[in-house]
Amino acid sequence: MKYYLGIDGGGTKTTAVVSDEKGNILLKATGKTINFYSVGMSTAKENLRFVIDEIYSSLGQIEFDGAFIGCSALDNEAEECVINDLCGGVINAKKIGMNSDAFVALNACDGELPCVAICGTGSMAIGKTENGEIKVKGGWGHIIGDEGSAYSIAANALRGCCIITDMNKSYPLTEEAKKFFGVDDFRKAINIIYSENTTKDVLASFAQVVGALADNDDFVSKTVIQNEAHGFSKTVLMLLLEMKKCTGLYLYGGVFENSKFFNKVFTEDIKEVYPDLKIEFLKLSAAEGAVKVARKL
Repeated sequence: MKYYLGIDGGGTKTTAVVSDEKGNILLKATGKTINFYSVGMSTAKENLRFVIDEIYSSLGQIEFDGAFIGCSALDNEAEECVINDLCGGVINAKKIGMNSDAFVALNACDGELPCVAICGTGSMAIGKTENGEIKVKGGWGHIIGDEGSAYSIAANALRGCCIITDMNKSYPLTEEAKKFFGVDDFRKAINIIYSENTTKDVLASFAQVVGALADNDDFVSKTVIQNEAHGFSKTVLMLLLEMKKCTGLYLYGGVFENSKFFNKVFTEDIKEVYPDLKIEFLKLSAAEGAVKVARKL
């Protein structure tokens, strides 16, 4: 039997699937992020090793006929040295390829000219044109971009908590923030937020709290979510403008999955310009998209 490995390395977690030559999924494993910009190459490699060792413990020390990795640290195809730094001594495969997590999500799509809007820990939009060219918008990272991402939602919500606290006010958002960080005064959260132990993905997870509050009609949280959805829709509209003949827009990532209000605002923005465009969630996971690419290596 031939084995193929596909990996979706997002900003928060890594998901790997193994398939046979016919595309049947044999195994799935999950672990921590392999985004080497966020956690460093050494930690990313150890996180990858944990996932791969879980696979080897089930299937034995097999050699993959092809392996493909989507990594949120990348914007395009990885250079050979980067692949070796991350995968060397970890993945035993005849051929290994590596590109962005958005790229593997794109390969999980239906249709000939799809676009994918990704809102996870980070955000990005990607599409494939008639001549096979890959177009990318957004994906600038949490410091200078990533509107609509979980990190951006969390950061802006926490800024709102700072203003509310300075006004000596209390709103549902600040109360939930205190619960999230385990403090009785939001100012005490400063030491936790800026601690080296509070990683990017930990802060990004606060976006789920904000999304839930927005879905329950909390005004402050709805304002944050609305602004983020508007910001990301502009990114996606720039992509659609260049694509011209997009056959469908596919949504992927935790923000879309966890916030109905975000979906509503985002979809309304897109439909206002492209009323007939099909918008739906990906039917396959990005990891399954990665394994589809691995079978073609």
